[in-house]
Amino acid sequence: MTKTIKPGRGLTVTGKTRESVLSFFKNMIDRRFTEAEKALSAIRERKFTDEEYKTGYINALDGLLLSVRSGDERDFYNRTNLNKKNLKEHKEEFKEFRKTPIRTQFDSGYFAAWSDIMQYKINVDKD
Repeated sequence: MTKTIKPGRGLTVTGKTRESVLSFFKNMIDRRFTEAEKALSAIRERKFTDEEYKTGYINALDGLLLSVRSGDERDFYNRTNLNKKNLKEHKEEFKEFRKTPIRTQFDSGYFAAWSDIMQYKINVDKD
């Protein structure tokens, strides 16, 4: 029996927003930046339950795209060894950051996006 890969499993976003986020992640990782920017524009048009959360989420995606595009090894995403073990550890760290009571909705959205990219990579990367 073969395992079906579900790249959207475990993400914090749902529905059409999830579809756009999945498109963004795939295109960003594949270095198809024009397509990633189109997906990011679609995410900006989507409704989130909280505007501040949405701003934080999109801010993180903007930063990820810039980081991948630049390839700057000083950036967390580019310098981190993203094997399955590290991805799971980082995902849990970002989830914990979101739960800290002194965080703003912006922070929660920001760390949710980071948690989502880690979960996406866990779902699609073959180790």
